[in-house]
This record gives sequence, C-alpha cells and structure tokens, in this order.
Amino acid sequence: MNKAAAWLDCPPNSDQHSELAASSSGRATSLPPIRPNSPSPNQPTKASKIRGMAMRLALAMLLVAAAASQLPSAAVAANYTVGDEKGWNPDVDYTAWVKKHKPFYKGDWLIFEYQNGRSDVVQVDEVGYDNCDKANALSSYSKGHTYAFQLKEAKDYYFICSYGYCYNGMKVHVTAKSSGSSSSGDDSSSSDDSSSGDSPSPPAKKSKAKSSDAPPPSLLAATPIATAAAAALLLNRML
Repeated sequence: MNKAAAWLDCPPNSDQHSELAASSSGRATSLPPIRPNSPSPNQPTKASKIRGMAMRLALAMLLVAAAASQLPSAAVAANYTVGDEKGWNPDVDYTAWVKKHKPFYKGDWLIFEYQNGRSDVVQVDEVGYDNCDKANALSSYSKGHTYAFQLKEAKDYYFICSYGYCYNGMKVHVTAKSSGSSSSGDDSSSSDDSSSGDSPSPPAKKSKAKSSDAPPPSLLAATPIATAAAAALLLNRML
C-alpha cells in the first residue's frame, strides 16, 4: 500500500517514463557522440608552429653564415718565382717583373731558380746593388738549383748575381710592405732544394699572380660587426 500510494502521489514525468519504457522493452538508448572542441580558423595548429620555428631557425643560421662570411680570412704568404718562367738568369728585365707583381708583403717568398755553377744569389745593401758589389754582402747562396728567400721584415731587399751578370741587369730590388700577408714565423729566411730537412721551405704551390691591395683594416673590422648586430636585432624581433 505504501509503494502504491507513493506512485500515485508522484507519478513519473515523460522523460522518466520514456527511459523506463526503453529499459523495460530491452532496447538501448543511443547517446550523441562527444566531439572535441575544434580549433578556430584563426588559431595556429601545432604543425604550423613547428614550421614557423623551423623557418626562424633556418633564417637565423643564414644570417649567422652571412655575418661569418664578412670576417677577414687569415692571410696566406704568397710565393713568387723571380723572373717567372725565365728564372734567375742574365738578360732578364727584373725591374719590369717587380712592377708586374708588386706590391709584396712581409711573409712572402722569393724563389730564385738558376743554373748551378753559373749563377748565385747575393743579398746586398743599396750601395752594393747600385755598384754590383758583393763586398758587404748580407748573405750569399749558390748551392743546388733553387733558393727560397722569405721577406721576413717590411723593408727594401736587394739581390745581385756576383758572377758578373749583375752589370747586364741580373739584379732585383723588392720592397716588402708590413700588411697584406702573414709571416710564417720561421727564424731562417732561406732554403734550397738540396738542403737538409731542418731548413725552412716555402709552401709547395708557387703563385705567380698577386692579388690587389687588402681593404683598410677599419673597413674589415666594421663590416662583420655591423652585419652581426643587424642579424641579432632581426632575430630578436622574430623571436
């Protein structure tokens, strides 16, 4: 009686009646699927964020590479065969040869190629150069067939042949400048192809062409700094 009275006092509503009817009939009710919240069209996806970061990283690396390319590279000493293919021989215009290859710089090498027993290479001062006189020679070399002399200081260098050919123009005057090429730092300034292994020798490749004058040091120093600063500023704005 109590349950019946409760049922009569509080009859079920329509929704509860439908659920009771469905459960009593043994049929399962289908619920609508739960769909995740889809991003708005203006909201970036994870893939687009990754692509954006990759593009910024690639641009940053490109800027760093561009800044590094502006840095002055290490200078390399140049080799010059005196007289080019004519070598160190009589009847060669060595004044024209110097004009062709100058300027020369501290650290460069002069390669003298001559006939053994018929020529020598004597370093003299300006007076000995003008008079073809080896009385006060600074150095003399006649061994083998090749003599390599390094311009270790920024100054004038004078060379003659003491076998009498100096009067026929077999002498050369070279002025070495203080900047442009780096010195190798060897204590000795000469070598020969038949000398012992502890003697210094120039780099294997002989260069007969001379590059133009180096840009001013102030320009070389300012260019990479300005480029790196611009790259850092742009990268900071992107990030």
